[in-house]
Amino acid sequence: MLHIPKQCEEAVSAFLAENGVIPAIINGFWDQTEKTVFYLDEEWWGNFKPHLLKKLNEVSRIFGTPPPILSERPLEAKEWQDAWKRYTKIYRFGQDLIIKPTWRKLRKNPACPVISIDPETAFGTGGHASTRLCIRQMLFHRKRRPEYFNEVLDMGTGSGILAIVAACLGARYVLAVDIDQDVLPIARANAEKNGVADIIEFRKGSIGNCDGYYDLILANINEGVLSNLLKGLRSLLKPDGILVVSGILREQENMFLEKATRNGLKRLTRRSLKEWVSFSMMMRKSHS
Repeated sequence: MLHIPKQCEEAVSAFLAENGVIPAIINGFWDQTEKTVFYLDEEWWGNFKPHLLKKLNEVSRIFGTPPPILSERPLEAKEWQDAWKRYTKIYRFGQDLIIKPTWRKLRKNPACPVISIDPETAFGTGGHASTRLCIRQMLFHRKRRPEYFNEVLDMGTGSGILAIVAACLGARYVLAVDIDQDVLPIARANAEKNGVADIIEFRKGSIGNCDGYYDLILANINEGVLSNLLKGLRSLLKPDGILVVSGILREQENMFLEKATRNGLKRLTRRSLKEWVSFSMMMRKSHS
């Protein structure tokens, strides 16, 4: 657990994200700190801890604040799974979509789709800023071009949240892939809970394990991995298809856009939340 002065929160959150650490809880406290909780296996934590401590001292010096306070204790996997349930919230996307944990109840029956999801140890509750940006991009384009939801690819599906959103918004077929075999049963179970398992095909792998062409491709992955996948993602787009990317930090966006342009993509829309940005993109006609 980290207690982080609010001035440092974005810098520390960005560092965690760059290293593949997704905090489960971020809450404000009366002492003007943010409490961030995350779970790592013992070997990963042993390797990551020295780098984290170095970063915490660095941001403390830069912002002139007391060092963030780190506390740690061993947890059984089940104890962690029970712990995050206390803090997972309901997320509303205007009048268009609601995402909630399965154990949380709604006071009224809404007219929009409601997705119930239990991420367990997989990334994706709908709460992380990069995930919310992807969902907002989807909602934006669905209103303007519903045909973009015929065939969808979710690259790096995690808990399956984006694939499930696409299916609930009307996709006819979704291919959801992830290099981590362990998240696929979680994602598949989430799809079943939401009645869209027959629409989504879950598959272990990456670009090389995808076939066909897609109206919409979703990629909520860190910038380094995403940049390396751009050429392959573009090759899977239909001529008028849309690529939605997220997981990019503000300071990375210019560099990312240069790489996207070199790979034959043009920017359509930009959205931002906290330190994160998301783009929707299309192929440049000369590259189709």
